[in-house]
Amino acid sequence: MKEVRVRIAPSPTGNFHVGTARNALYNYIFAKQNKGKFILRIDDTDMKRNTIESETGIYEGMKWLGLDWDEGPNIGGDFGPYRQSERLEIYYKYIEKLINDGHAYYCYCTEEELEEARREQVARKEAPKYSGKCRNISKEEIQIKDKMGVKPVVRFKVPDKVIKFNDGVRGELNWDGKLIGDFVILKSDGVPTYNFATAIDDWLMKISHVLRSQEHIPNTYLQVLILEALGAEIPQYVHLPLLLNEDRSKISKRDGALFIGEYKEMGYLKEAVLNFIALLGWNPGDSEEFLSIEDMINKFSFERINKSNVVFDFKKLDWFNGNYIRKKTIEEMVELIIPFLLQTDYFELNESTKEKLFMIMKVEQERIKRLDEVKESFKPFFVEPVVYDISLIRDSLKNTSIDEMIYLLETAIKILENTDNWTAQELENLMRQLCEEIQVKTKILFMLLRIAETGSKISPPLFDTFEIIGKESTINRLNNCKKQLYDSK
Repeated sequence: MKEVRVRIAPSPTGNFHVGTARNALYNYIFAKQNKGKFILRIDDTDMKRNTIESETGIYEGMKWLGLDWDEGPNIGGDFGPYRQSERLEIYYKYIEKLINDGHAYYCYCTEEELEEARREQVARKEAPKYSGKCRNISKEEIQIKDKMGVKPVVRFKVPDKVIKFNDGVRGELNWDGKLIGDFVILKSDGVPTYNFATAIDDWLMKISHVLRSQEHIPNTYLQVLILEALGAEIPQYVHLPLLLNEDRSKISKRDGALFIGEYKEMGYLKEAVLNFIALLGWNPGDSEEFLSIEDMINKFSFERINKSNVVFDFKKLDWFNGNYIRKKTIEEMVELIIPFLLQTDYFELNESTKEKLFMIMKVEQERIKRLDEVKESFKPFFVEPVVYDISLIRDSLKNTSIDEMIYLLETAIKILENTDNWTAQELENLMRQLCEEIQVKTKILFMLLRIAETGSKISPPLFDTFEIIGKESTINRLNNCKKQLYDSK
């Protein structure tokens, strides 16, 4: 078997997209499975939209996911350059060969002429395609156009035949060449089109398998034609299902929260993202959902790639992330959340606050779905509520009057002031005992204490929170809440 060589070829015209990351992962694990090479190529022929920031984002996203490439623009290799903008002379050589061999020709049709022809075809209820007007243009006509300064495009001469290729997921696919007009392979500005540059690069870089989204199937027919005309070997094409939003629309770069850099910033763990995107179009054939890279490499096969498109479920990603968070040690979690807490205005890292993080994490880890949540959920442990939302308290305790709330807080404060055993279990015992003595439901007192302590109806286990925040701050908070309730009367 010849060496497996696969590639990912993103364009640096936007952020590193989750669909591209999924495709990169499949290429990576297939290469590793077959002891092959994983190549990163930058398809930067869209000169107007390319940005350095986008290219940098591709590198950073791939590195964060751990998808290290064997050849590429920044590390080199035997088949470079790996940036299409640096390969123009290579493309011109094969453009010239196709023209000389009768497989391509110069086209001088103007945009106006092409649009007029398109309108006429639509009026005749025909599928729009190039008419072939310049197919047999004479050398004399070419010389006249050149002297006039008209810049032509180069079109590929589509043969009158059925185009076929074997897809690794769908089997043999075919398309009638009669339905395809002669397509442009070199634009008038001297830049090759995507299909031409891609076909040439895949051939010259000895790419054995092309794993990419199924939206490229129409492009594959054109690339096969180019490769056949050059007598080149056709790679094995494997078209992957599209990623869809929950409304079944196609996910695109314009959708929010779809860039790998954003997932990192939102506090998703890379192992959770990898696990999640691995299952966007492929399944391992068993009931196991949690997969390491090694598992993916061992289990991956084209036979288990979906033919149908896949809905991107953010809730499922959160579920994966929460599970991976719970697999971390307390020590690992503390190190992971510190960068997020340092983005806030309330956290300063020192020996004391780091020790406090260990205490908080013991009660918070089960609740965290994304690391960035700690910026808000950890705040009550460091910042006392200044102004309480009295309407929140009223709504949460609808059958309890303000006077009753004040009484409950006063009574609880007296008990808390007199206890020296400031542990969660002891504090809970004391408050439950209080509820029995004054005949009040625990859910009423506990909700009031929760809001007074954190400013919110939702918090980690209440008395663990009391223990971590400490006696002095807890009593201050309860007194402050009591005062504001009194002032609201």
